[in-house]
Amino acid sequence: MNGNKIQGHSSHVNAVKYHPEGDYILSAGFNGELYLWDRSTYEKVQVFEGHNQTVNSIIWLNNGKELISASGDGKILFHEISQSEPLISLQDLKSGVSHMHLTYDEQYLVTSNKTSNVRVREWPDGDLVYTRKSDQRNSGVLCAAKQEPHVIVGGVGNKIRRFLIPSGEMIEEVDGHEYATMGFRFFDEDRHGISVGYDGTMMIWDMETHQVLEKLNLGGEGYYSFALSHDDKEVGVAMPYNFKRIQLNNLFSTEKSLPAKGNYGVDYSPDGRQIAVASADKSIRFFDRE
Repeated sequence: MNGNKIQGHSSHVNAVKYHPEGDYILSAGFNGELYLWDRSTYEKVQVFEGHNQTVNSIIWLNNGKELISASGDGKILFHEISQSEPLISLQDLKSGVSHMHLTYDEQYLVTSNKTSNVRVREWPDGDLVYTRKSDQRNSGVLCAAKQEPHVIVGGVGNKIRRFLIPSGEMIEEVDGHEYATMGFRFFDEDRHGISVGYDGTMMIWDMETHQVLEKLNLGGEGYYSFALSHDDKEVGVAMPYNFKRIQLNNLFSTEKSLPAKGNYGVDYSPDGRQIAVASADKSIRFFDRE
């Protein structure tokens, strides 16, 4: 660790996830890099093998004893935390996996890329159940609901869509951000949602009436990533050269400057005391939550 950051990747760090019990930090990056770090010492304790291209998505399972990862080579890998080699390897589309989410009941694994906006597999068997080809650039599965078998799809264009899993039926379509929707999260038992757009705005949604309750300007156009705190009280948004924390009860915000133009992943520690940001300059930065 160098000050308040880890530097151990060869290139961009695409995603970062705290271990569910807070003991470790999982990071994913270019060149198939998938690393486990000890949170107390910031030493690398495990290298997970199997990917050849950029690792785009990571999910913890079984209270942190296992994990799933997906990458640009189209592979979906299942690892035990103590094993470098994967126990299960599935080949999704050769064009790669851009997004991956698990339904709330862990019965279905949902992936997407530029050509397929919903691709559903049974989990853990891996059997393909449903594929819906993307007829528009709106093709990324951005999140899964916490209490229903629903996923949100966004991407280029101003539409945000909700799909029912496993059928792939589209059950809702609303107008969202002007150019593209970069991310979405459900909160408050799925009654509300938060989205961020390439246009530099954040929207808070009433998911029962499908209406925008608040719209905030975050900054200029660019790639935005964000996370919701575990207590649903705060949103952390990473953007080019900046990181912003927004309180949901009053929309009060604080911000810190970041040196990296691309900041691709955000996560809150389970105890809520720390935030990690994965960046394009090979770094993972840490901020204490005051």
